[in-house]
Amino acid sequence: MKRIFLPIAVAALFGLPQAGALSADYAQAELTLKPSDAQVEQVVPRTEYFATRDTAKNINPAWHFVRIPYTLQGKSRGDKTPLYVDELKVHAYLVFAVGKDGDKLILLDKEITYVNIPLTPKSGMSENKNVQAAVFISPSDAARICGNGSSKVDKVDLSGKLAAVAVEFKFKDADCGKPDTDADVLVDKKMKNKLKKGWWKKEDKAGIGVSLRAISETPFAPFYAPAFPPTSPLYGEATGSSSYSSSSTGSTGYTPSAATESTDTAADAPAETTEPVVPTKKSKKRRK
Repeated sequence: MKRIFLPIAVAALFGLPQAGALSADYAQAELTLKPSDAQVEQVVPRTEYFATRDTAKNINPAWHFVRIPYTLQGKSRGDKTPLYVDELKVHAYLVFAVGKDGDKLILLDKEITYVNIPLTPKSGMSENKNVQAAVFISPSDAARICGNGSSKVDKVDLSGKLAAVAVEFKFKDADCGKPDTDADVLVDKKMKNKLKKGWWKKEDKAGIGVSLRAISETPFAPFYAPAFPPTSPLYGEATGSSSYSSSSTGSTGYTPSAATESTDTAADAPAETTEPVVPTKKSKKRRK
């Protein structure tokens, strides 16, 4: 009996510290999406598993999705070199310009939790320069965004309608976006006059019943790798999404609160910013 428990005890004593080194204690993410690359892509389910191609063409309208590339850095306490970021929350905000002249704006958002994101070991700071998040739009929701009738759902195309993208990153429930970098991308240059700084923080409860989805909430959930890190949950509904649009009585569409000047001095005061989770040299001293 003692011979059995001795190896287990040794593994517990010497294995755990090594395992702990695999996970980053601090993380920092930076959005690398460029306006020219911000676009809505179509993905059609593979049909050979369920029906003949000719049959399935008529019953499988395209899903849409938007890629969100970013870089991720991780650091551990002491001299340890992390190989993974255990969990990162990516909150994406999308604005679609629809209507006859693109004057109606629809704001959608989704928070997705990614887990076990690999890092390339480097002295001091491990990193991953090629990470992607993604938000998906179902065929019926795409039709609602475009205002199409159900008879035209297979003809829906969101290309050219994405006007802006913003992303917030959180590690251990704290903002870990890289300081002094843009958190948003204006795809449509016309949005510069409509979307001011912090436009994605607007909260408007008037929605059109449209939701962004994580890949775990789509038919493509089993095929996330190698394009994206795994999500939590890996399969099933992910929480943290909402949809906004103009009110039913308005004609100009969604108007972000940050797009207009406020007369309230308290509202104009800059919000407190949260420092990224990556420690500075001074912060290390404090921990010691």
